[in-house]
Amino acid sequence: MTGYNRCVCQKCGSHFATVLDKDAELQNEPCPKCGEKQLKLAGTLSFSEVSGLFRGG
Repeated sequence: MTGYNRCVCQKCGSHFATVLDKDAELQNEPCPKCGEKQLKLAGTLSFSEVSGLFRGG
């Protein structure tokens, strides 16, 4: 199973989950909220956080 990492946009402060695990790869991706390419890794997501992403609701 692929691990999920937390990333944060340094421009708008939004947090997201990503499968990317290197800042160099992440810096090529635009923020889903503001569109700026200023994302930075902020650690791995715990099992409960990942489970919450896929829970129905």
